[in-house]
Amino acid sequence: MATRKHSQLLDYLSSHITEFSQPDSDRLKALYSDFSKLYILNKYGYDTNVSFWRRVILECNQQGYLGTSEYATVIDKENLPEKFQRPIIGKPLALNSVLDTMEKQEELMPIQTFTARFAPPPTWVGWVIDAVVKNAWYFRWRDRSPSGTQYVVLPTIKALSRDILAHHFADPTADPILTLKQFKDTYGHFMNEIQLTDSDIMLLLRYMHSQHGVGLADNVKGYGTSYKIIKFPSREGEVATITQHDESIVTIRTTCQALSVQVDELQQKSEELHRQSLEEKRLGHTAKALYCLKRKKNLQQILESRLKSMETMDNILLKIQTSKDDLQVVQAFNMGADALKDILGSDGLTLESVDEAMEKISTVLQDQKEIEEAMKMDLSEFTDEDIEQELSQLIQQEITNNSNSPSPASIPLPPSPPINPPRVASPAADSELSRLNQIFSSPKKQKELA
Repeated sequence: MATRKHSQLLDYLSSHITEFSQPDSDRLKALYSDFSKLYILNKYGYDTNVSFWRRVILECNQQGYLGTSEYATVIDKENLPEKFQRPIIGKPLALNSVLDTMEKQEELMPIQTFTARFAPPPTWVGWVIDAVVKNAWYFRWRDRSPSGTQYVVLPTIKALSRDILAHHFADPTADPILTLKQFKDTYGHFMNEIQLTDSDIMLLLRYMHSQHGVGLADNVKGYGTSYKIIKFPSREGEVATITQHDESIVTIRTTCQALSVQVDELQQKSEELHRQSLEEKRLGHTAKALYCLKRKKNLQQILESRLKSMETMDNILLKIQTSKDDLQVVQAFNMGADALKDILGSDGLTLESVDEAMEKISTVLQDQKEIEEAMKMDLSEFTDEDIEQELSQLIQQEITNNSNSPSPASIPLPPSPPINPPRVASPAADSELSRLNQIFSSPKKQKELA
């Protein structure tokens, strides 16, 4: 396990950090050297190297590649150089200076200091001693390194807490109350490659309880045993408190889970007895077949009883959840009504003020109407009826004038002579007419006649 972790760490360094991708570079050799003396000779170079190793330690720990055998969020000061050991250049020689700087900045914190600062509720003290203190002493004794110091990587704890709370608040249907096992199953492998142990979970819950108001309770009675439960606050900035109502919900829920397991087991046994009865009947063992059927009948009765009990518990949980949702809706209504009332009161918006404003508007509109009417009377001395009557007179006079002065189109033409029907002329008359036409058509004759 340790060898695989070490290999994963080296692979991550080579693929994600430029300096480690060039194993023979002078820069990497300088980082692995004892640069602690640069603090006096070259402060800028010292700070640059410390900043580099600080970034490497925090990043590798948050990716899940740098931890201890019992913690994923803790590093061991004694074993840390071995984790970065590389061929040829060996171990980094100035990590103690880096760790001291990180401890001063409270990015690393000894476990003893962390547990003292972020204390759990009194009911969890016994489990804390079992999960953290005894484990720490056991691993120290096993590794025979009593002088080794373990540091909690505080930025990793903060990042985990932030991501878990964001995940919970982002899901409106998320259950705010979880048992310790449910919490571990949900968030034990939540960020990157970090696999949280029981000790990590305890450190994380300590911090979330102290800094984010997550409620913790121990020895909550459930179905056949006691549980450690965690309760998320309803929103950020609030503190969750575990009430008797919450403990009752845990009891009902664990009972439903236990009944579900029993139902599955009874169903499997019933099906197995059914198969056995058929097999015994096929072999001619009638008595055994009847015995299997009787056992199956008994199991079926128990199964039906368990199913009814589970149905009752589920209905109770559903009604509790429904009533809780209804309560939240009513609370939202009350909050909205209070907010609206505060807005109306702060802005002076009341029934009296509205009536007063409407009366002012009515008065102003009436004054404006009177002003407009007064302005219309000043603009003209005549009424519309007088103007229309005058216009009618002008039109009538124009028509009369046009009728007295005849136009070319209206001058009467002289009467045309009556047209007599043509008569048949005699030959003598025709010859006389021809002669006259010749006379009048001749130009000379026309001059003489003129």
